[in-house]
Amino acid sequence: FFFGFHLSLAMAMAWRKVETPGDYSGENISVSTEIVVQTNDKKEYVLPRSAITLSKLLNDLLQDAEEDSGENPCSVPLANVDAQTFESVADYLVHYVEPNKPAVLEKPLKAALPELLNEWDKDFVYKKLYNNGNEKEHGLLFATLMAANFLGIEPLRDLCCAAIANMLRGKTPEQIMELFNITEPFTPEEEANLERVYPWIKQDTADGS
Repeated sequence: FFFGFHLSLAMAMAWRKVETPGDYSGENISVSTEIVVQTNDKKEYVLPRSAITLSKLLNDLLQDAEEDSGENPCSVPLANVDAQTFESVADYLVHYVEPNKPAVLEKPLKAALPELLNEWDKDFVYKKLYNNGNEKEHGLLFATLMAANFLGIEPLRDLCCAAIANMLRGKTPEQIMELFNITEPFTPEEEANLERVYPWIKQDTADGS
């Protein structure tokens, strides 16, 4: 009984990809409990409504979509998030549905980040956002950070910032340049542009996180 209950709960809290975007006839979407999210590369995903509570933007967009959807599934378009990135965001959102709550990371961090994370967050960061723990393959980490910031998912944004700050911690400028495949030092103009585009990263790094 308990195994069946937990399996049903896990399935209810999962996301799934729409096989044919725009065609929901075979998707069995529950209008009252699920929404459809469309990424900027025209992929579509079905999420339980309870999974978007952490996202300020998705909640706002859902309210707007409900006014126009009638009895059809609510479809929410995301202009700034691609499919690969959204899948990592969706993993995070469906995991942290009540009663699960994301941990609050203190700033500055009191220890190396892996020591402060629960097992799920640790696997999420170091196996998914990094490619099997390879710091040089950090593209999805940065993309997820940008998506979390765009979607207003504060705990995911803070987790990604902490992961990036931890990645830079203790490294020399030369090591950082190698990590990001940078061959020439930044000009003052480039540094100013980075601070403008990623202001939260600069703040978190300054805090020692």
